[in-house]
Amino acid sequence: MKYKSTESVARHLDDIQSTAPAGNTPKAQAREWLTYLYSGHATSEKREEFVLWLNSNKMNQQAFTHYQQIWQTIGMTDSAIDWITQHANQDPVAKIPHKPKRILAKSAVLLSGIAASVSLLIINGVFHTTNTLEIITPDTVFTSSIGQNRTITLSDGSDVTLAGNSSIAVDIDQNARRITLHKGSAYFDVTHDPARVFSVTAQHTQVRVRGTAFEVKRSTDNAVKISVQRGLVDVADMPEHGNLDEKVLQLHANEQLRANIDGTFISDVTQFNPETEFAWLNERLIYDNTALKSVIMDINRYKPKPVVILDKSINDLPITASFTFNQIDQMLAGLVAAYPITLIEEDTRTILAKK
Repeated sequence: MKYKSTESVARHLDDIQSTAPAGNTPKAQAREWLTYLYSGHATSEKREEFVLWLNSNKMNQQAFTHYQQIWQTIGMTDSAIDWITQHANQDPVAKIPHKPKRILAKSAVLLSGIAASVSLLIINGVFHTTNTLEIITPDTVFTSSIGQNRTITLSDGSDVTLAGNSSIAVDIDQNARRITLHKGSAYFDVTHDPARVFSVTAQHTQVRVRGTAFEVKRSTDNAVKISVQRGLVDVADMPEHGNLDEKVLQLHANEQLRANIDGTFISDVTQFNPETEFAWLNERLIYDNTALKSVIMDINRYKPKPVVILDKSINDLPITASFTFNQIDQMLAGLVAAYPITLIEEDTRTILAKK
């Protein structure tokens, strides 16, 4: 069965929930087992019990496979977390307390691995022994809309703030904490955990820490910039060809490094002003002799109507400015007055060109 959206999946599951007595049918029992196994608190004894239940008849196997496929459909979305929380409150096996959505967003630790990602339970081949049971945690994608930042608390207690129009994928398990920055910029305040490395990958660059605060930002040409506010981080290039050794540099507080799209470091380790670099966390953008193309890239994270530079000759025009997210239009008007730039308003975009 194929579903068009996560909302239709949730409605389908609700319909089934209302027509089957909890715990009395293979489908109801399958839901209970899924909720329990995904809770992150499954014991070896319970897993043995699950395998016995699964092997007892084909109806149980079919019911579990059916719901596992549905959960795989919704597993990459935030709405899946809301659905699990709602149904876990009704399922006696799970015994996970119900939390309102606004609390769930900031208290993911209470749902263990669920709030960071919805685990997919994969049964290899025919259901014979416990050796065939494997729990795989897929990435969960978090995004922010154009016009505002978004802060997320991960299941390990770390906080992530996404700049506008940014996206990350999160994969946290008992051995490692892995983040991928797909687009935009993200600031990480990482909870210290000596047993699990916290890594952030962007293109072919990876940042590795165990507890610190730093930003990873992708630029217009897909280069990556890493800026450390607190602690110590390792930055590694990740060569596209496996026969090449990776290079690792260490960054301390107030140090910064840039890498290009293939992971090659394109700058020395430099110092930066944290008040300027991290101003966006307080809904302000500050620039000191920054290339116009970089300024416009940041502005477009917070302006629904995009700004486009048509004349490449002004891409690297040095801009010095300070303004809030709500003052972007005034700042653009100021550019026209202070720099050799003309501003052209169209229905779907704003054009900057050389005057």
